[in-house]
Amino acid sequence: MTGIALTASVAVTAFGGAGAGVAAAAPTVSTFNLFIPGTWETDAAADPTHATGALAEVARSIAREHGDSATVYFLPYMARAFDNGRTYADSKASAIANASQVLADRAKADPDLRFTISGYSQGADAAGDLAAAIGGGEGPIPADKVLAVGLLADPGNGTAGQKVIGPSARGIGIADPRPQGMGELSGRVTSICAPADLYCSIDKRRHPVLGKIGTVLSEGAEEVADAVETAIDVIGAITRIDYAGLGADIGRLPQLIGVGDLRSAHRVAGRVNAQLRPFVKLADTVDYAKTARILGLIPDKTGLAKVGARVCRVLDRVDFERTADLVGGVQELTWSAAGAVGARVGAESLPESEVSVEEVLDLGKELASLVADTSVDASDDEEADAEARAGLLSELVSPEFKELGKELARIVTKQAITDPASLIRDAVTAKDFYSGNAHTNYAKFVVDELGRSAITWLGGWLADTIDTAGSESEGDSE
Repeated sequence: MTGIALTASVAVTAFGGAGAGVAAAAPTVSTFNLFIPGTWETDAAADPTHATGALAEVARSIAREHGDSATVYFLPYMARAFDNGRTYADSKASAIANASQVLADRAKADPDLRFTISGYSQGADAAGDLAAAIGGGEGPIPADKVLAVGLLADPGNGTAGQKVIGPSARGIGIADPRPQGMGELSGRVTSICAPADLYCSIDKRRHPVLGKIGTVLSEGAEEVADAVETAIDVIGAITRIDYAGLGADIGRLPQLIGVGDLRSAHRVAGRVNAQLRPFVKLADTVDYAKTARILGLIPDKTGLAKVGARVCRVLDRVDFERTADLVGGVQELTWSAAGAVGARVGAESLPESEVSVEEVLDLGKELASLVADTSVDASDDEEADAEARAGLLSELVSPEFKELGKELARIVTKQAITDPASLIRDAVTAKDFYSGNAHTNYAKFVVDELGRSAITWLGGWLADTIDTAGSESEGDSE
């Protein structure tokens, strides 16, 4: 993203500063005040001059106090957690990349400009990472250009070099503290976290599974919550599959086509499609490798979660979209070819239709190649073909997959499991993150003896820090 050059007058007018008739009351320096909103509070096409989300009133405080000398910028970025096919990690990475570009562009345009950086929730996660990089000498601007960093509900809470404001958290951030600390920015970074807010204050002894998941993912609470819910969906789906039947049907399809029994091939393809449907439905949203890691962390005495993790590792090697397209093609073509005829039709005597003998036989050959064992070493000339075959139907007819199916069936029968998803919910529930309103109530969360809320305190602290820098700058000039 290219940094958008905002004039001070535009920024301040938008936030109720000098445009509202309030002039700066003290000596000041020119500042660029970057705000990174939280999940779902903004998007990549948002207007950066428009205050939004939990930090809007903080920005207005700066604008009221410092007028034309303060440019306020609300970072446009993806701001997603797990919806729309994008992950929290993708979203946070876009925030850091966009913010880095904006800061670098502004610093290049005005070498005397000073900066503040603030973030809330996912925005605090990104802002904290950015501050750690700047403090370590690897950021987009030098550390001596940064006046202050304010982090609200930071999933990386507990990072060395942060100054805690308000009641102490009961634990650390769900994504774990940043190991490198704040470096040269130590003492200029403040962190506010409500003790009941599990995004930034999770006691991993009391919530060991959620804590482990957060550590493994190294991501925010939204992603942890989604990963748990996905694991619940997947464990429910994989226990409903007839593994032996699925493998047998996939193996029979190319044989039925080869001998010309197209009506039977149509019927079998329909059964395979029905069995694959839950996985196709999940394919756009499920990362099976990640789900396997999550299930592997679930403390389940029945063994279902552990076997489920092994199943997910196999499913991770299956291209469900391509597999479903292929089987669906078989179902459609065999219906067109044999639908008007009796029980059995030879490929050599297809009825008149738009489907040719070659089309049906070609599908049969492709099915046969995909079902074939791909574990043998390919020559240089065969590598591309082996890569195309690997990870498709052969995985679903493999001995490993069939044995996992048997093991799942044994566990379900022995333990009399009627609701597999409940095992995960009993062990760890993502709803812990959404209980109460601690994560969204910082406008009422009191942080000091004067009764100021987190939002009021943060706005006042940033404005005062800019005042102090202005006074020091005026003293130096004298």
